[in-house]
Amino acid sequence: MKISKVYFNTDDGLRLIGLLHEPEDIKTNIVMISVHGVTSNCLNYRDEIIAKKLTENNIAYFSFDNRGHDVLNTYDSLMNMNYQGSCAEDVRDSYYDIKAAINCMVSKKFNKIIVQGHSMGCTKVVYTYNKFLENGENNILKYICGISLLSMVDVPEYLKVVLGENYDRVIEYLKIIKGKGKGNQIIAIDNFPPVKPNTILNFEKDSELDFFSYTAPTYKFEKLNNIKVPLFMIWGNVNELITIPAEELVDIVKRKVMNKKVEIDFIDGANHSYKNKENVLAEQIINWITRFYIGL
Repeated sequence: MKISKVYFNTDDGLRLIGLLHEPEDIKTNIVMISVHGVTSNCLNYRDEIIAKKLTENNIAYFSFDNRGHDVLNTYDSLMNMNYQGSCAEDVRDSYYDIKAAINCMVSKKFNKIIVQGHSMGCTKVVYTYNKFLENGENNILKYICGISLLSMVDVPEYLKVVLGENYDRVIEYLKIIKGKGKGNQIIAIDNFPPVKPNTILNFEKDSELDFFSYTAPTYKFEKLNNIKVPLFMIWGNVNELITIPAEELVDIVKRKVMNKKVEIDFIDGANHSYKNKENVLAEQIINWITRFYIGL
């Protein structure tokens, strides 16, 4: 495969960078855009293996650094230095990043786009897709022909696990900080890297980013069920960031996600990052794509 750097700009003034992986000798009109999660970036082994498998099957792969890459970074936005990175990220701003990445790929003559998220990247993808629907952005939606979600996390539930008995105390402390007008001031909390209070508080229960409450018996997964294009969802079952066994989670999601072109599974022995299972993951992704996209 051939790899090239791609620079592109968001509507709110950030310049982002990504790596476009393309088949060596064949021009393709299908690309998968990869959206990373917390503290991650576009340079990881999992992306390399998935890109290799896809390009072998004449599908391009675009991994890019969204504004939440790594822990802390800065961007010159409209001549002002802004703190970014996972410690300072408002996940709702991923709308601008994903929209810009899609427009960038369209400008390169890709007209069939699969958007894939990993971990918090899944939250970014589902939120953004629903934002496109809410805004009536059919000029973007018409290019999206699939959504792939790797290790989606119920963030409010996971925060309760990470913070344990300190959860209520930490949330109350963050609200006090925010009430003093310091919601965007980077602070330190136990069991977390440096973080802005608003970054955590955006994920309170029943917020607009809380749409994967798989432990709630009557939860309907409305945001996921708004996705009408083919859908792929997968997890590991070792050190995964879920609070119930993977088998149970898969069963719940299979029963509640109504998409008629969905594949939902877990990989035995895989962890949250799919370390040492990257090839198995890549094979399952290409099998899903082949199942739904041959002939498009």
